Amino acid sequence: MKTKSKSFSKPLFLVSLVIAWGSLLISPVFAQQPGGSPEDRAKHQTEMLKTELKLTPDQETKVTAINLKYNGKMHDVREIADTAARRKSFESLNKQKETEMKGVLTPDQFKSYQKMVADMKARRQQGPPQH
Repeated sequence: MKTKSKSFSKPLFLVSLVIAWGSLLISPVFAQQPGGSPEDRAKHQTEMLKTELKLTPDQETKVTAINLKYNGKMHDVREIADTAARRKSFESLNKQKETEMKGVLTPDQFKSYQKMVADMKARRQQGPPQH
């Protein structure tokens, strides 16, 4: 049975997801924007995953550790001046993180996680909303 979170409106959730998951994106322009400390981003990412994927307490602990680990690494990658090298580093870290997340999440949770990441990446590639 598929249930939806009642705590966020869909537009608010999507905006929050894009902001908090900024470090998962490969876009070189976005990668140059700090978006808070790695610890802050990890906390926001974990909270969203906890809500959307209904993480168990054990999963939450493990996901927090993964988010902290990779947000720290991605923070360092932002300092790479060469765009191609920075992008390649982000892609490599994203693959590593995905592998670790797959080991923590159930198959259904992992599918949802992959969809969330793909949706966010697609929205980011569309550019900022026009006012």
